[in-house]
Amino acid sequence: MLKSYAFDVDSNLVFTDTKIILEKKWANNIRIPIDVSQEEYEIVKFDTVNYRHVDNDIENSMANFKSSWNFEQDILHAITQKKFWPSWNKFIEAHRYASPIGIITARWHSVEELKNTHKKIIMEFLTEGQREDLLYSMKERLGQYKTSDEELIEDYLNNNYYAPCSHKEYLVSIGKKLSDPMSDRKNAAFEQFVLHTKKVFETSYGKDFLTKRKIRVGFSDDTSKNIDWLHDYIYTKDIGLMRKYPEILFRMYDTGEVKAKPNKYTYKNTKEEE
Repeated sequence: MLKSYAFDVDSNLVFTDTKIILEKKWANNIRIPIDVSQEEYEIVKFDTVNYRHVDNDIENSMANFKSSWNFEQDILHAITQKKFWPSWNKFIEAHRYASPIGIITARWHSVEELKNTHKKIIMEFLTEGQREDLLYSMKERLGQYKTSDEELIEDYLNNNYYAPCSHKEYLVSIGKKLSDPMSDRKNAAFEQFVLHTKKVFETSYGKDFLTKRKIRVGFSDDTSKNIDWLHDYIYTKDIGLMRKYPEILFRMYDTGEVKAKPNKYTYKNTKEEE
């Protein structure tokens, strides 16, 4: 079966040093904003008595992710420190089989910044064996066995989809704006990834090859609300993505309930399996 994978980044692929702002309750019920690490957040967010999002709004707590802090430096440092979270292994697997990847993040940085960071991950952090698997899979798909490794890597990067859901120019391209809820922005980005995936496979194999074949498209995110909203967006009767794209099998993974158990998934059941 043909497969593609979309991933949120922070607290889903890796833990970066970017801090999350929470309001902590002190004496006399006074609440004071504090910064917590992404690892700490995965634990204290369940203590709703003593911690809450700023003004009870998760987007206010994620303000630091919308700063001009260097995305590449942030992500590569986390990888160097091996601060991986549950979806990292699936991320690596997708590379080995040259499956199209979507990066759907609340970050503020541009499409090019996300793409360039991804290229560095491939060139500097995949093992030699993983990179060879990627190149072989690309040669098999394209039938271009004499193409240089550098060209194949570029082709693979162009097969992927990069969605910075707080970047104004990107949001304009998908008909959204910063004032829209993050769940709406990510839903729209995910649908564009679905369309992108279909185009990639049609280009590689032709429309006739895809006739009566299914494509599996997965998405993982550590924010349960985003997964719940996407689930509704896919399965809403008559107008959901499942109706629009019957050739797609959707899979969603909620990594927000993992707490301190790395490399564990919480699977969101889909209608086909209910």
